[in-house]
Amino acid sequence: MGTQQVDLSVLNFETYNDYINSFTTADDERFLSNRKVIKSIVQLGYRTTKVPYDQDEFDRRVNIAEQAIRPKTTKVGLLGDFMSPTNTDPVLLEFKRREIPNLIKYLSTIVFTSYQAKDGSEISGYIDLECSWRHAASDIKKIDWKCVFEGRCRVKAMPHHLSYSNPRYNMVKYTDSDNYLVMHDHYYGLLFMHKGDRKIVTVGGQYNLYSKNAKRSMVYSPKLGYVVFYDHIVRKKV
Repeated sequence: MGTQQVDLSVLNFETYNDYINSFTTADDERFLSNRKVIKSIVQLGYRTTKVPYDQDEFDRRVNIAEQAIRPKTTKVGLLGDFMSPTNTDPVLLEFKRREIPNLIKYLSTIVFTSYQAKDGSEISGYIDLECSWRHAASDIKKIDWKCVFEGRCRVKAMPHHLSYSNPRYNMVKYTDSDNYLVMHDHYYGLLFMHKGDRKIVTVGGQYNLYSKNAKRSMVYSPKLGYVVFYDHIVRKKV
């Protein structure tokens, strides 16, 4: 192994045990009740084409990956750094958890958010998180993510996002992002196609042909209301 080789996949795990557990199978859990035995089998390389890292190598890889990714984010570091360590807002914690996986292109997250404007109009829309975060420092018309992570602002969809709806003014707009093409289907409704792996993400809650392409979850916070996350693991082209 080259000492300078960067393995960004290690950033997807909170702990070494999470990393090892990712190699286990359903049969392991069914037939091997001893966690130490399962861990030993994984560490010997019987569950993957390569031998997994040991604890020291895993820690070293995490350090290398973090050093590699941080200069590519913003001049002041990650947006999540603006979040107070004592802030327990459920939605903000979910944003922070997804920041690095989105920035390294392992994960691609679309969020649906809505809020009521001062004039009483209900504004909603879908936002490409990685695209919005990446352009936060340069775009004039943008979400103030620093303000959001500091807990002072809401996440508000804008007309340039993937979708924008304001029924009071009869306004509905769809715009392609850096990562997604907006599509419409007479059966599935609104769809988003990832430009990288061409996988289609459907935003309806019902099970369908494309449901497995993204994991849907809804999170509520008193400050930001309900936010729906659509997490798509990006398939790399062979």
